[in-house]
Amino acid sequence: MAQFIPRTFFAIPESIPKTYFLGHHHAGLNSMKTVLSNVHLVLECRDTRLPLSTRNPQLEALVAGRERIIVYTKSDLGTDSQRSLAALSRLDAGKSHFWDKQKPGATSLLLKRIKQTAQEVDSLTGLRVMIVGMPNVGKSTLLNRLRSAGAGATGKTAKFAKTGDQAGVTRKVSSAVRIVPSEGPGSVNGGVYLLDTPGIFQPYVNDGETMLKVALTHGIKKGLIPDKILVDYLLFRMNLWDTALYSDYCPPTNDVDEFLAAAATRHGKLKAGGEPNLTEAAAALLTRWQKGKLGRYVLDDISEQAIHAHQELLAKPELSVNQARKLQKEERKKERVRE
Repeated sequence: MAQFIPRTFFAIPESIPKTYFLGHHHAGLNSMKTVLSNVHLVLECRDTRLPLSTRNPQLEALVAGRERIIVYTKSDLGTDSQRSLAALSRLDAGKSHFWDKQKPGATSLLLKRIKQTAQEVDSLTGLRVMIVGMPNVGKSTLLNRLRSAGAGATGKTAKFAKTGDQAGVTRKVSSAVRIVPSEGPGSVNGGVYLLDTPGIFQPYVNDGETMLKVALTHGIKKGLIPDKILVDYLLFRMNLWDTALYSDYCPPTNDVDEFLAAAATRHGKLKAGGEPNLTEAAAALLTRWQKGKLGRYVLDDISEQAIHAHQELLAKPELSVNQARKLQKEERKKERVRE
């Protein structure tokens, strides 16, 4: 039997969009600017699986000079390498916090850091905290967990921020939500108030592969990139990681149709007559990946060389501001047509 040789290159289709900066992203940025003067601390959320691709230079410029904690959300889904986590800690100069919504201790530790900042600020009107980040990186879920953990003697709290598994659930800057009381057990002087904000996409992306990675983590609207293309890219990555990740479906393969047909049979996604339903199989596979059932890997390359190259790109983007704005307008027109 011939030895399996995985692809070493993935051909990015020309149809892949190069931005997802839409009208409500622009409006969200403007709204954030109006409240920023009252903000003491910023929680910048990034997806642990995409620590570089979910780093938004526009947001970083907006909150520059303010106390900030980089919160790597969904850390349970990007646990393939402790070296990866160590590299991210070095990148953020100790300001990072790895957060898993399933672990109350991770929320409690972050809340402790927030309270420490509140004690240092010591404001009579309380500490104002703003959560920012790219679409669907877990900002609203984090707010709800912090609010519940900070309730203290007041007991359980109802969910405040609406959450979902796709981009664009939060469209506006929220009113201030108290997450730590000003009196009683666990309180701080003046209390702690948190603002939820809409996910803001980058004004442009460097390449189509970044868009594929963001789409795999539901960072853009579902359907903007066909599921089959996303599964093909996922297959490409799994073959480089470990072909055993999909051994329940079929032997190692570079053929996405073969992979989808095997998955359709395995999960009972069949049309009349027993023909594999590749569309339903693709959707099922993407859901399994997003839940960590096809590996828990960091999609970005976070070697020292890659991090340096990414920082250089942020400092000197390939597109000028005018080019990026033109591209944004074109994508917004396409989005209106799709809707």
